[in-house]
Amino acid sequence: MQQPEPSTIQRFSNWLKQSLFVKLASIGFLILLLMIPNTMIQSLIGERQLRQEEAVREVSSSWGAPQTIIGPVLSIPYNRWFEYDTDKKRPIQEVAYFLPLRLEVEGDAKHQVRQRGIFDVILYQSDVTLKGIFEQPNFTNLHIDPRDVLWDQAKLSVGISGMTGIKSVIQINWSGSTLRMEPGTAAPALLASGVSTSVPLRADGKQYAFAMPMKINGSEFLKVEPVGKETKVQLRSDWNSPSFEGSFLPDQRNITATGFSAQWQIFDFNRNYPQSWKSEDAKPNEGAATNGHTALGASAFGVRFLQPVDEYAKNNRSAKYAILVIGLTFLIYFFFETMRRFHIHPFQYFLIGLAISVFYLLLLSLSEQIGFNYAYLVASIATINLIVIYSASVLKSIKLAMQLAIMLIAIYGFIFIILQLEDYALLAGSLGIFGALAAVMYYSRKVDWYQLGEKGDGVMGE
Repeated sequence: MQQPEPSTIQRFSNWLKQSLFVKLASIGFLILLLMIPNTMIQSLIGERQLRQEEAVREVSSSWGAPQTIIGPVLSIPYNRWFEYDTDKKRPIQEVAYFLPLRLEVEGDAKHQVRQRGIFDVILYQSDVTLKGIFEQPNFTNLHIDPRDVLWDQAKLSVGISGMTGIKSVIQINWSGSTLRMEPGTAAPALLASGVSTSVPLRADGKQYAFAMPMKINGSEFLKVEPVGKETKVQLRSDWNSPSFEGSFLPDQRNITATGFSAQWQIFDFNRNYPQSWKSEDAKPNEGAATNGHTALGASAFGVRFLQPVDEYAKNNRSAKYAILVIGLTFLIYFFFETMRRFHIHPFQYFLIGLAISVFYLLLLSLSEQIGFNYAYLVASIATINLIVIYSASVLKSIKLAMQLAIMLIAIYGFIFIILQLEDYALLAGSLGIFGALAAVMYYSRKVDWYQLGEKGDGVMGE
């Protein structure tokens, strides 16, 4: 009996099923569509990272903020005479600022790890000592008559960015005299927060030695501004994952499993402000401001107490490879279709792509609890098993499902290696993609793409 002619709808349906162009177009559309949940997951990673930063700020506000120490700065008032009428003058009080000839800073920080919810916050308590020498202030170089100087009103100020972190009474030994520092600076335009005290100066003095120990709590980083004509800084800590940052890297450093030590030596030539100036002159802070401080903080350097593993940074980097993982997985299925004469419905492609997207959600949630590496292992095993079990039913072949499993293990293993390399991630990724393209070109070199779909009408998985 003669078979009835297929209807127009049936012919169109068969064309859609067997058309290579339609298949490639639908796969490309699905990849673009699956970028929507991936973008949402990347936004979730950013949101979780912001919550971690909020937890750090909350704990730091109670314990002690990131600390930047600036100073000491010596401020001495003087009278500048203003002529307002013939043979009549009146004084206007101005201030001259002087920085130390030599400054030595020693800091020993002990770290603590506090938790706020699921987030770890790195804190420290540091014993810091500032010592050095001020030479006799030279007002002649500033074109100021020494007779106009108000020596008895001289004050010494030290900028401390996190005042809540001060955990001891701060006293300074000034040329043999012990003086108590008071809150607030004598130069608020230069030092936004800190401590100060009046210091005895003599018009015929030579040098003034000082030593100021203090105990301060802080978080995130500890920095020092090199205000000395020669500044030497030595920092030590039991934290073994430091990140040295700021305007200067240490001349010497030693990092071990039990902590680190670092030393700096900075000269006045290395920064862009003088050792002395007048308030009436152009201030050395014009055009520069960092973290609420003037240019006296712009050259600060020190150490950041870095988290050894930034889970969110790795999650974010991993999510950026989603399009590569989805594309390679879909390519494997496409070759199963073309080489093995299967037909896989676009909806089945979509479900597999969703499973890959859920992998990144699993990775994020698990990494907050067990760390990134273990989370990657668990999430990849769960995702690969889900896809392979589903594909065994779709492809009706255990052998093909096992081949798929091996390829997926290779893909996820390759991505994990890229994430660990960091410095060589671009090189490794480029070589990997080149190798995948070479493999595709090799195994498809004998395929007659014009004849695809003309033989074999077996439809599986639909």
